[in-house]
Amino acid sequence: MADHTPHDTRSDDPAWAAAKARAADQAGFAIHLVVYVLVCALLVVIDLAGGSSGDTILGLDWAIWPVGGWGIGLILHAVTTFGFGRGWEERRAAHLYEQARRHESEPFEPPTRW
Repeated sequence: MADHTPHDTRSDDPAWAAAKARAADQAGFAIHLVVYVLVCALLVVIDLAGGSSGDTILGLDWAIWPVGGWGIGLILHAVTTFGFGRGWEERRAAHLYEQARRHESEPFEPPTRW
């Protein structure tokens, strides 16, 4: 028996593809955030259980460094997922596209330095 399900027109729509990619980016950030919270909580517990050497930051001997470093990476991931990165890429791509269209007679070569 033949499958008579209608063709999903969303799969042909560039806006749908962009929305799916955006949703995947946001899901990736959510996973990153959950892993960060769980691992950092474990690191803090291990550090606090190990006792203090006296010279601590927020009561932590060493856990502050991986928590802080990874936290910076998480902030950058959030910015590229929800903020600066996405709009900038679109604006830059549009600029390069228009530049290429103006110079269609010449082959387009991107600049080697920004």
